[in-house]
Amino acid sequence: MNLPATHSQGHVLCLHARREFGPFTLDCALTLELGGIIGLFGPSGCGKSTLLRIIAGLDRQAGDRLQWGGRECGALLPEARRIGLVFQDSRLFPHLSVLGNLQLAARKGRGCWQPEALAARLGFVELLGQPAHALSGGQRQRVALGRALLAEPDLLLLDEPFSALDRRSRIQQAHVLKGLQQESGIPMVFVSHAMEEVSLLCDQLVLLAAGRVEAQGKPSELFARPDLSLASRDDAAVMLDATLAHYDDDEQMATLQLGDQQLRVTMTHVPDQAGLLQIKVAGRDVVIATAPIEHSSLTNCLVTRLQTEREVRPGQTLLQLALGQQILLARITSRSARRLALVPGQHIYAYIKAVSLVSEG
Repeated sequence: MNLPATHSQGHVLCLHARREFGPFTLDCALTLELGGIIGLFGPSGCGKSTLLRIIAGLDRQAGDRLQWGGRECGALLPEARRIGLVFQDSRLFPHLSVLGNLQLAARKGRGCWQPEALAARLGFVELLGQPAHALSGGQRQRVALGRALLAEPDLLLLDEPFSALDRRSRIQQAHVLKGLQQESGIPMVFVSHAMEEVSLLCDQLVLLAAGRVEAQGKPSELFARPDLSLASRDDAAVMLDATLAHYDDDEQMATLQLGDQQLRVTMTHVPDQAGLLQIKVAGRDVVIATAPIEHSSLTNCLVTRLQTEREVRPGQTLLQLALGQQILLARITSRSARRLALVPGQHIYAYIKAVSLVSEG
């Protein structure tokens, strides 16, 4: 029983699986509309990698239910599923060269890419003649991704494929992978615990917590919700869309436009002036006031409107602030929230202490 030979764009994957690992129980019911890149997001140990192994058929139990393209596939062996899986540890054939690993995978594909061309896209063309066992961890991950793409599976599962790369390389590879997915039409499920990666890559996000599905939706929507487990994390943050209004070479500072308001952000180079920028603002880096603050080093101020406030852990309150059509989060002490006597709809002056550029163009 084989799955369709065409990419499963638009097919629905339904999975219900349960696993017990000592005190931890994974009990997930998932419905995924395959298309683009879907993210599985959550803290370490929440069951993300196990779910990928179950979908790929590497972890099978009699009670599993897996329906894909209108078929029950839970009993299929991995080789009958036409599902690719890129592990964190790459699992290349060590006795082959990099090119040999790629050529072996290309025999299973339909010729969408040539190994040399794909290696150039992924930034490792100079490694083609190297033995696989001599590569660094980051190099192995790039090659493993290229090998999986060359096989052109009907579904590609990616288990933190950029974990061995530095932050700048991860973001660059995320842009490349996004383009390759759009060209090939191969639906992908991407596991990560990095907000920047899933925000750049994923059209839809599945949030896992304690072995269960907590929520599904667009990354920007889930990150901005104060009622989810993400809100209690120390690094709770949102991604905001902005455009470049001006760049000062002398100060290495960019003026970013967010609706009808502006932020000034330190940048070491001029971003793509024609493109949309995405910036990350953590809730802990937002200072709020009910009136403008004078005589302070805080200069980046956005006028917002309070939507909700919620105590996300003892003594810590998260504010959801409307910024035009976008949402900003601010984390303050619950004592400060009581002292300020905030009410929904109130104008709030949000002073931004730090901003990080996630993407451009």
